[in-house]
Amino acid sequence: MDGGSTDGTWDLIASNRDIVTSAFSESDHGLYDALNKGIRLSSGEFYLVVGADDILHPTAIASFKQTIRASLADVIIAAVAVSSGGKIRRGFRRRNAWLGHAAMVTSHSVGMLFKKSLHDRFGYYSLRYPTVADGLFIKQVCTAADVNVVAADFVAGEFGVRGLSNRNLGQVLCESWQIQLDTGENPLIQFLLFQYRLLRFLPKLISRGAGRRNGR
Repeated sequence: MDGGSTDGTWDLIASNRDIVTSAFSESDHGLYDALNKGIRLSSGEFYLVVGADDILHPTAIASFKQTIRASLADVIIAAVAVSSGGKIRRGFRRRNAWLGHAAMVTSHSVGMLFKKSLHDRFGYYSLRYPTVADGLFIKQVCTAADVNVVAADFVAGEFGVRGLSNRNLGQVLCESWQIQLDTGENPLIQFLLFQYRLLRFLPKLISRGAGRRNGR
């Protein structure tokens, strides 16, 4: 799914149609609108999100399939490497739901395989949250008692750090706070966590704000 880019992306896709069997390029209402289109157009039972700056390891799909056969999972959470430093994120921590979706899973992109039919029950990615709609979906799905979430130990690939959520940190913090409230977490605790995260990331927020003003 390409949003009508003019940077050569579509030419690259067109030159690899032996690998990319379905591709669409058209204007959309952001990342999650594009993802919803892709999910609806897909024909498989499961889907995996891979961003333009992510790297999927050659054995990842085979490993996901093997885990499906062994576990009858609805969601598989694989380990991922963070491209900025090579750190490996592993595991699934349902008990960390009060801290937000990022504290529960490794990475939505590259690291999580979803059964497509989950969207029939939980809805598609909400356009109310332009930067972290995956957070709402992950919280709803991975805290449901009857959804089989399986943590796999293999490394699926590398998660890029230049994506939308990393470029809009302030909006990510605000949307993540609202998602926590929407999923029934304690409002006072979530307010305190929000204030703590604002203070923690304040230098980075100031630096990025100055960079935008200077055209960087």
